[in-house]
Amino acid sequence: MGRVIKYEGGLMDTATTEKLKAFVRGEMTWAEVEGMTFQEARAIAQVGCDLAAAGRCEEARILFEGLVEGNPKDTASRAALGTVYQKLGRLQDAITEYSAALERDPRNPVALVNRGELYLRQGNRQGFTDIANAVEADPNGETSAGRRARALVKAIALAAVEKMKETKAQA
Repeated sequence: MGRVIKYEGGLMDTATTEKLKAFVRGEMTWAEVEGMTFQEARAIAQVGCDLAAAGRCEEARILFEGLVEGNPKDTASRAALGTVYQKLGRLQDAITEYSAALERDPRNPVALVNRGELYLRQGNRQGFTDIANAVEADPNGETSAGRRARALVKAIALAAVEKMKETKAQA
């Protein structure tokens, strides 16, 4: 153990003190201070996904909010939290989380397709761009988000063709 530093509540080793200072400076996440491994975070995220899939969205929200609080740089957890918020009807919170995920990883297909869909529902044309970018991020449809993006592109194209037919018929 390194040098021990006294503080009001007891003793703290210098390694912990340095980690806390790095956290305060924004150089470490709380998950890093606590020593949470990538595998541990992924295991917790899997539990959150399983809870959400089982319709236990409030419990999933708590897990994902904790993961995001511990590591705000984790784009997968931010996108998953956005998905949970979307399922809970907290649409603006969902957009906020998807946008935060996309700031760090502009090719996150989950964040792109889900934010795109929410934007389209609001009448925001950015939704088309997000969905197109989701298809580009996963061109072979390897993820469920990529497959959903491809399906939305097809549906949008079909709706546009139908609208054009209606317009011609009325002319």
